[in-house]
Amino acid sequence: MAKDTDTPSDPAFAARGRNFMGTDKRAPLREGLLAAGQFGDLQTAGRFYPVACVSLEITQRCNLDCTLCYLSDRAELAHDVPLPILFSRIAMIERHYGPDTPVQISGGDPTLRSIEDLEAICQEIRRLGLRSCLMTNGIRATRAMLRRLRAAGLNDVAFHVDLTEERKGYPTEVSLNAVRRDYIARAKGLGLRILFNMTVFEGNIREVPQVARFFRDHAADVTLVSFQMGADTGRGVSDHHAGALSRDTVWEALSKGFETDLNNTVAIGHRECNRYDILLVAAKKAVSVTQDAAFLRRLVPALEQPGGQRNAPVVWHLLRKHPGLALRGLLGAVGLLWQLRGGLIASRARVHRMSVLIHSFMDADKLDRERCASCVFMTITSDGPMSMCAFNAKRDALIFKPVPVQNEQGTQWWSAATGKMTKSPDQEEPMQTPFKLLKGRQRAAVARQRGPRRP
Repeated sequence: MAKDTDTPSDPAFAARGRNFMGTDKRAPLREGLLAAGQFGDLQTAGRFYPVACVSLEITQRCNLDCTLCYLSDRAELAHDVPLPILFSRIAMIERHYGPDTPVQISGGDPTLRSIEDLEAICQEIRRLGLRSCLMTNGIRATRAMLRRLRAAGLNDVAFHVDLTEERKGYPTEVSLNAVRRDYIARAKGLGLRILFNMTVFEGNIREVPQVARFFRDHAADVTLVSFQMGADTGRGVSDHHAGALSRDTVWEALSKGFETDLNNTVAIGHRECNRYDILLVAAKKAVSVTQDAAFLRRLVPALEQPGGQRNAPVVWHLLRKHPGLALRGLLGAVGLLWQLRGGLIASRARVHRMSVLIHSFMDADKLDRERCASCVFMTITSDGPMSMCAFNAKRDALIFKPVPVQNEQGTQWWSAATGKMTKSPDQEEPMQTPFKLLKGRQRAAVARQRGPRRP
C-alpha cells in the first residue's frame, strides 16, 4: 500500500510540487521528466507549460455514487472548504505555475456549492490571471448556472458522463449520448469551451467506438474528450478496473470510432499516464494532425522559448527562426486538407479542432515514484500541489488534516471533520456515517451485514 509518511522512497514525496520561485516555472516538471527518461524531442510538458492542469477540490459531496469513484470512504463526511482557504490555494497555484494555468473546479461535484460561492471562486481565478474549468456530472449545471459562471469568469465546462454513474433510464453508453447531447445544448453559445470526460472499463469498452463517433459528429461544439481508465483507488465497488484493458485497447477503440488512425506521437507528460492526439474534423471526416513524427521531432524543440519566456505566435516564430520548417509545415497542412477533402465539401470548408486524450490513473497501492514526480495532473492542498494519483491514495489523511489559518486571534486551525476553527492542530475524527450518507464499498458492506430488505 502507499505509505502514510513522506520519505524520499515514498511516491507521494515525489508527487509534491516544489514552491518554485524562479523565472522558469517549467523547470521542476522538466527535471522530473528528465529523471524518468521522458523528456524527449516530442515532449511538450516542461517545455511549453509547467503543468497541464491543477484540481481545486471545493467539496467532497457528490450527488452520484459511481462504481469506480476515486473519492475515499469517508470523503462525504468532510465539510466544504471555506472560501478564504480556497482563495489561498488559488494564490498558491499562481505562485507555483504562473499565469494562464488551467484550474479545475472539482470535487465531489462542485455544483453542490452555492452559486454565489462558485461565482466568487471563478472571479478569484480570473483575477489572478488563471483559467477555470468546472468539472461536473452536469445534473445541477443548468444553462442559467453556466451563464452566471461565464459572466464571473469561467472559461470551460467539462461534463463527466458514463455508465459507472448508473443513471436511471440509461442502460448503455450509447443511450447516454442523449445526456451528452442535452449538456452540449446547455453550454452551447455561452462562450465556454465544452469538454467531456468518460471512465473506460470492461463494461463499456465495446461501446467506446460509438461514443467516439458521437463526439466526432459534434466537433463543432466539443473541444476536448478525455477517456480515463479505471484504477483501483477510492471507494468504488467495481472490479472491472482489474481486467485486460490496456491503453492500446482503448486507443484502438477510439481510432475505430473516429474512423482515422490516432497517433501517439506528441507527449504530454509521462507516456504511461497519457496519450494525446489532435484531430481536424470536417463534417464526419477526421484526420490526425500528428502524423509526421519526423517533422514534429524537429518542430517541438524549435518552438521552445528559453528561460520561461512566453511562446511567440507559432507561424511568426517559424518564419523568422526556421523558414525551412515553416515551409514543411505549410506543405503538411495542405496534405491534411487534401485528406479532409470529402468532409470539406460537405461542411462548406468548416474545419474544427478536437483534442483526444487517454489518462491512466495509478492504483493506490502501486504508485510509481517517477510517474508521480513527472505528473502533469496535480491537485492543490494547503501544503502545496501534489500528484492526483498520490492524493487519491491518501485522500482521507489529506482532506481531514487541520489547515492553519492566520486571523486576529493568531494561528488557528480549520477542521474538515467539524467545519469549525480550533486552537489546536490535533486532527479530529469525523462523526460516524449514517447509512443514508454511505457510498461505495462501505455502503455495500453495511448492506450485506443488514441482509435483504423485508418486503
